[in-house]
Amino acid sequence: MGRFLKRTILAIWVAAGLWALFAPGAASAAGDNMLSSSNPAPSENVSVAPMQLQLVFTNTFVNPADVNQMGISLVCNGNIVNLGAAQLGGDLKTVSVPLTQVPSAGTCTVSWALPDGSSGAFNFTSSIAVPTTSTTVTGTPGTPNTVVPGIADPVVDKSPRVGGPLGLFRLLSYLFIATLFGSFVLILFAWPEGVEYAVCKKFLVITWLLAILVTVLLVVYTTAQYTGNGVTASISPNAWRELLGNLPGQALLARLVLVCGVGWLVLDPQKILNPPTQTASILIISILSATFGLDRTGGRLAVLGYVVAIVHMLAVSAWLGGLVLLVRVVLIGPGESDLVEAVRGFGRISSRAIFLAIATGIFSTYRFVGFSLLTSQHGRLLAIKVLIVGFMAYATFATRTFVATRLQRVSSLSFRAAARLRRAVATEATAGIVVLGITAWMMATTPVHFIEKAPEGGPVYAFSADLKNDRFHVRFSVSPATIGPNQVLIELFEPRRIQNFTVRMTPTAPGYDGYLINVPLTRLGAAILGGTGEFSMKAPGNWTIELNGTTTTGNLEPLATTLTLSDPAAVPVVAPVTTTTAAPTG
Repeated sequence: MGRFLKRTILAIWVAAGLWALFAPGAASAAGDNMLSSSNPAPSENVSVAPMQLQLVFTNTFVNPADVNQMGISLVCNGNIVNLGAAQLGGDLKTVSVPLTQVPSAGTCTVSWALPDGSSGAFNFTSSIAVPTTSTTVTGTPGTPNTVVPGIADPVVDKSPRVGGPLGLFRLLSYLFIATLFGSFVLILFAWPEGVEYAVCKKFLVITWLLAILVTVLLVVYTTAQYTGNGVTASISPNAWRELLGNLPGQALLARLVLVCGVGWLVLDPQKILNPPTQTASILIISILSATFGLDRTGGRLAVLGYVVAIVHMLAVSAWLGGLVLLVRVVLIGPGESDLVEAVRGFGRISSRAIFLAIATGIFSTYRFVGFSLLTSQHGRLLAIKVLIVGFMAYATFATRTFVATRLQRVSSLSFRAAARLRRAVATEATAGIVVLGITAWMMATTPVHFIEKAPEGGPVYAFSADLKNDRFHVRFSVSPATIGPNQVLIELFEPRRIQNFTVRMTPTAPGYDGYLINVPLTRLGAAILGGTGEFSMKAPGNWTIELNGTTTTGNLEPLATTLTLSDPAAVPVVAPVTTTTAAPTG
């Protein structure tokens, strides 16, 4: 009897559960939320690209988090339209869903379903005309040179990926040219006998040839990155003229010329000691090393910053180059008193050089980063560099102490002392090479206080808006800014790298088409829509312009402005340039 009773109770519970799950009355009670209105409305003919779908329900959402579980789709002319995340309004009835692309022309179906079981669908008609105007892309704002067809579809970045080789060649260029400079500083002030050693002459010639090779490769890969062309297309010296448009490019080309010209000194190192040729020798090798101080533009106190950067690179080159010469030439074995004097002399040079390098480095840190060492990639790399430089300073002090105590009264360099010094100096030189590697890496990152100003000049546009916030800086220009054919110029100044760069142009006048433009830029540059003025804008009056983009750290805060198109029949086409600054919109 007990077993029968248990089975009866179990059967009743199962039946009750099935009834609750499948009974029509229960389903109806759990899914009775319907639409009261929508935008676009059912059966509406839409000619301007909507920025969002708006659904207003009859019942409020009891749990606001249910909007995250809501299913919604938009299909136009058989094509799925990408949608953003749904947002619930303050009335707990209105759901807004942003559109991330322009719907195709044709019949559009909106389907929705709520977690409580409510669902529905409605249709509207899309008459949106998506432009197919070509876009001209430039590597530098204001200088078009490449045509990329199509602006409605997402643009795939096909520019050459040269970051890895470029960083390597930048590091090697630093190393070899710094070695030349530091070697001649050591020869000039502490080891004049070095020019008589065959091993020293051979070392200088090999270093010089390697410096030429890596500098040529650095120019080629920098040109490829700057222009967006392939490496093979950047081998011709004719392509290198593109680097003349900015100060770092000019410094790089000057470095290539100087590193070739310094062979006049390398092939006859005695010239740095002879009075008639000494001044010219010092100038050419110093200017060669000083060009590294012009590799980074922008930053606070720019003019003073260039001077400090040049002094910094000269100090680092004197210290590191002397270390390399000691390891590869001076300390390869025992020797006479001149080797002892070379080691003592380098101790004096390195102490002054490391002090100058640290002092100028502190100023450069303030200029570009301030106290934000851990809030950006550039700052974190700089923090690591500071730690390694601290180790180098300690190693320099320890080596100087050893030389002062152990080599003070000796007249020759023994094999044991040379080997011990060589190990210590090699460790210090290795740390210096690591610092140069971090410096080359830092050149590919953007400092916190990097300042890049929009260049002046270029073609005159009837409307020009300079839009910027903390991380996003774009200049948006239109000419002649009248109804009909126009030319639109979009110039990107910040950030240095961008993804999903879009411009939404929406007319306020009803019944006219809007545009969602996928700007084909992934780095600093400019894009021209309607290179010969064929970009059609038919709606009179105000247009709302919204610019959006994404970086590796997230979405950028949008920029916005308002453009007013006049009637060419009533307003002259020629108009002066007006520059406005739009307040950033969240």
